[in-house]
Amino acid sequence: MSHTMHAIPKLPTPDWAQIFQVDIQENNEPLVKIDPHDRLFCRAFYHDSGIDGALDAIYLRENVAKKLHLAAAYLPGDYVLMVLDGYRPYAVQMALRSSIAAVLKAQSPDLSDDDFLRHLNEFVAVPSRDPKAPSPHLTGGSVDVALCDRAGNMLDMGTPFDGPEIDSWTTAFEDREGEIRIRRRILFNAMTNAGFTNLPTEWWHFDFGNQLWAHYSGQTQAVYSAIEGV
Repeated sequence: MSHTMHAIPKLPTPDWAQIFQVDIQENNEPLVKIDPHDRLFCRAFYHDSGIDGALDAIYLRENVAKKLHLAAAYLPGDYVLMVLDGYRPYAVQMALRSSIAAVLKAQSPDLSDDDFLRHLNEFVAVPSRDPKAPSPHLTGGSVDVALCDRAGNMLDMGTPFDGPEIDSWTTAFEDREGEIRIRRRILFNAMTNAGFTNLPTEWWHFDFGNQLWAHYSGQTQAVYSAIEGV
């Protein structure tokens, strides 16, 4: 396959009130387990990190899984797609919201309540089972990915996965030459060429079929709402 590597466009901060206005027509597509192959590895990050309730395997909607394998095929050279999270149970979303909130409080204890909430919402969605406004990972349409080598070693992407910091924004390295910018462009282009959209506050987070995807792709309708576990 061709391996285009365009610059990453700067996108607006997610407006969750607007995102949750997107209509959802659930298509009842099932969750499927993601199986690794030579260009796609899996690591259930939150399970490995000891988060209560985190799944020991990664699950996505069936069509999302197909697109993920397509994205892996778009990667050049010896790059491999590392899948870190997909469908996420509600309890895990709650735990992550609490842990990220604690990190942000420690980093910036003097933030006003409004600024704190704004920063928190940039890096972790409000836990929601509302069928009209579900947390993205509860839909099975969100996936967290990184790049690794063929031995499974994670490559430096500029910040740790799930790091709540300004350099986690996908375009944070667009004005800086070097390997980080190259790798982020490789990941972004492979995923978007396969049909995903990116959450601009997180270089690792991509969506298909849910409200975030509809919002950033200009679609008027999403096809995935919250789905019960596997």
